Amino acid sequence: MRKMPPKKEFLKDQAYNNIKKLLMKGELSPGEFLSEGYLSEELGMSRTPIRSAIQRLEHEGIVKIHPKQGIYICDISIQQVNEIYEARAVLETFAIRKLSQTIERHQIQELQDILDHQFKEIQNQDIYLSLKYDTEFHLKIMELIENKEMYEMFKSIEAKLSFYGKKVLTKKVERLLQTYEEHLLILTELEKGNAESAVQYMEEHLQKGRKILLDI
Repeated sequence: MRKMPPKKEFLKDQAYNNIKKLLMKGELSPGEFLSEGYLSEELGMSRTPIRSAIQRLEHEGIVKIHPKQGIYICDISIQQVNEIYEARAVLETFAIRKLSQTIERHQIQELQDILDHQFKEIQNQDIYLSLKYDTEFHLKIMELIENKEMYEMFKSIEAKLSFYGKKVLTKKVERLLQTYEEHLLILTELEKGNAESAVQYMEEHLQKGRKILLDI
């Protein structure tokens, strides 16, 4: 099979990803006001891709644009946390049930490779990269069921939570290893074709994440 060329990343996408990276690393925090000028200087980019990235983040509910005050980084409410995790539970348990019937050896290996990277970064105590592979594990599960609409829904939901990860883990550092171990349980049951056990472990995993975010 002919290998596809890598997808070109536009400047607006680079700006979006770089701003999210700053959020996930804790260099930008909920409750702060920013300006396009500050982000332009910080990222070494013109204001045009920055503006496009900010509009995308506003659409996702991560920031709000105030004409006189600047760009406000939103905090997350208890209601939002509960609604997001309820939506995740619906999407991810459906994905687990479907995937348990169709998953192939190479797909198991793809998921295992992500977990190997996650464990390596946990050992390195790199919170940002640990979170990156944490997210990739969940995204890969949604990708493998080959339902584009559900995958896009999940990406939108995950985007609202991803930059709160560092806030959680600076207070619950032990959660890094727990998350990896929970992922491993899910994957083990998937590999065995034990749909309901895998679903149960996913539900428990999401419930723990929700509780920790509400407790901080």
